[in-house]
Amino acid sequence: MNIARIRHEIEFCAAFRLEMPGATDTENRAAFGVCFSPNFHGHNYRLAVSVEGPIDARSGMVMDYANLADLIQTRIFAQVDHRNLNLDVGFLQGVIPTSENLAVAFWHELASGLPAGVSLVEIELQESRDNTVIFHGPQS
Repeated sequence: MNIARIRHEIEFCAAFRLEMPGATDTENRAAFGVCFSPNFHGHNYRLAVSVEGPIDARSGMVMDYANLADLIQTRIFAQVDHRNLNLDVGFLQGVIPTSENLAVAFWHELASGLPAGVSLVEIELQESRDNTVIFHGPQS
């Protein structure tokens, strides 16, 4: 059986504020700098989603790229693009929207929507030219 990995990328823009519950303003400023702005802060993100599975003998695909794109569009892009991640996104309520936490939340939103036999293997979220998080899934 031949196994392959496919990847789809999107870009989205979003505002957010990083703040630790129960921390003082001084602690939050020290931890998050400008991302603790009282009027929020934003990034132009690039999200890459990689899935893996057997290459189907009939279709020659792991899964249709269009179906992967639709899943990402529906479950992530439509929820987060040009939104405030702290206020507007239901699945992020109570989550400090660091790139690390976003990658974990995106994983949970996407994993259950994949076809049988196809696995989510990596989420790469770039928040700026210099900063990227790569998440390989929850560890058991």
